[in-house]
Amino acid sequence: MPKSKNINIKYTSREFSTIKEDLVDYASRYYPDSYKDFTDASFGSLIFDTVSYVGDVLSYYVDYSVNESFLDTAIEFENVRKHARALGYDYTGVPTAYGKLTVYLMVPANIDGTAPDTSYLPTLKRGSTFSGGSVNYTLMEDILFTDPNVEFVAARFNGTTGATTHFACRAIGVVQSGQFFEVEVPVDSVFERFKRIRIGPSTITSVEEVFDSEGNQYYEVDNLAQEVIFVETTNKNARTDGVRSILKPFVATRRFVVQRDDTGTFLQFGFGSEDEDSTGLVDPSRIALTLHAKRTISSNSFDPTKLISTNKLGISPSNTTLTITYSSTEEQGGSVGVNTITAVGDIELAFDTQFTLDETKRSEVLNSLEVTNDEPLTSVNSEITIEELKQRAIAHYASQNRAVSRQDYESLVYNMPNNFGAIKRANIVNDPSSTNRRLSLYVISEDSNRNLSTTNDITKTNLKNWLSRYKMLNDVIDIIDAKIINFSVDFDVLLDKRFDPDSVLSSCIEEVQDYFSEVGYIGEPIYLTRIYQRLNNVDGVTDTRRVTLKNKAGGRYSSSSLSFDLALSKDGTYVKIPKNAISELKFPDTDIKGTIK
Repeated sequence: MPKSKNINIKYTSREFSTIKEDLVDYASRYYPDSYKDFTDASFGSLIFDTVSYVGDVLSYYVDYSVNESFLDTAIEFENVRKHARALGYDYTGVPTAYGKLTVYLMVPANIDGTAPDTSYLPTLKRGSTFSGGSVNYTLMEDILFTDPNVEFVAARFNGTTGATTHFACRAIGVVQSGQFFEVEVPVDSVFERFKRIRIGPSTITSVEEVFDSEGNQYYEVDNLAQEVIFVETTNKNARTDGVRSILKPFVATRRFVVQRDDTGTFLQFGFGSEDEDSTGLVDPSRIALTLHAKRTISSNSFDPTKLISTNKLGISPSNTTLTITYSSTEEQGGSVGVNTITAVGDIELAFDTQFTLDETKRSEVLNSLEVTNDEPLTSVNSEITIEELKQRAIAHYASQNRAVSRQDYESLVYNMPNNFGAIKRANIVNDPSSTNRRLSLYVISEDSNRNLSTTNDITKTNLKNWLSRYKMLNDVIDIIDAKIINFSVDFDVLLDKRFDPDSVLSSCIEEVQDYFSEVGYIGEPIYLTRIYQRLNNVDGVTDTRRVTLKNKAGGRYSSSSLSFDLALSKDGTYVKIPKNAISELKFPDTDIKGTIK
């Protein structure tokens, strides 16, 4: 029997060139008599190139698969999104903008002209739509013009007697960007475990309601193991208590989770059957202690989201039709400026049926409806970066659904569902003058031009309710608008005489624009050394002599001011920004000026 060769194989060669070098070396060493033509035009060279090409491609996909399997090294947005979901952070895509809408109506006066005729005061129904530019908005709750808070003013008068004939009404309602849509999805009779149904595009911001053809309602949960949700029930003593509704625990055996990716939005159900329907209100005391005739008490942890003993993770629908109502926001977001929402879309004005109304007057009331927004609607319009999504997912996982540290609070702020509004930046600090653990949460949002703007009251109210689910019992949180510090940049650079000065100056301005293209965090300093470094790296610049920042306040800029000379560090390397403020280069096309010497 011939003796086997002791072959040396290199396993570290991964690229085309190194693989080919190893193949040529292997052939020349072990087959010197069989193959001798190593020229580039030979057939053997074609074989070497082909094998090296295949090896290079396989190496690339091995590296790609390994890198995309971990959150830290993944570079594909959808893969990072999946890793974030596994850590409990669900990025929902386009955020929803919330705000107040002012509604005006012309109502005929009563017989003596002293007040509006109450029979012509309608109710503007929830779901009415309006638009501002290319963005649509939906009314979130009914507007009752019979409410005592509605303002009235005499608007039209009789030309002969001077008596008031019509009153103008002014009411305030809450709107959100996007529209409500209803789709029907047939489900076949074949039972499927963990059924997954596509309901629409990935721009769906929230799923409002899901009913099957038998009238059963399905409820959205954070995960399928969550068996209990909290539902709103009517408070019978609302008049005396001043509280309209009560939240009570509800066992939801029919439940689903919402999943989103670049292909659309999906609902995923469990694998239980219809025979396991045990929905209803539950009594936590029945499961908090499980004695079972024992004289000792077991140390059982109490999870208020898991109150029934089932391992089927919810009922999976079959042989029915699901009617799904969802809201969707346009891809550009919903931030708009003041007095932008002026167009009336599909509306429903309901009048009290106990009155007999004149059809002409009724039509006049319907046609007189006008709307506008007295304050901007702000949200987050800029797309989230991959690195930012990674950091939010890591911070959310570390928080464990409870707010203890500063990072926990900031993570929860960013993780608030987009249908409640969105925050661009947040910073939470301890109030040094407080003795009861009072915390100050500074927030900021974006306007339609992707410039920083104060967060409206509706979003801050939603944020308050959102944080109340996770904060420590004795933590007191004040949600405050962060101050916006606008500034300009002025610099001097030395020119390499071999380069064109205009071209170098243009490159320097573009470099500064790129550096400030992404807004920093609240309280983050402005590092001048980084600007020096980037300018020095521009081709044609031998040295950067000066970089100066100047505050811009008033007019088109924020009213907040800061003395950059006093805020400059002792070594002159950075500008200190207060913890309650955020810096912004608002107009990079005009606020960056440079000199070539």
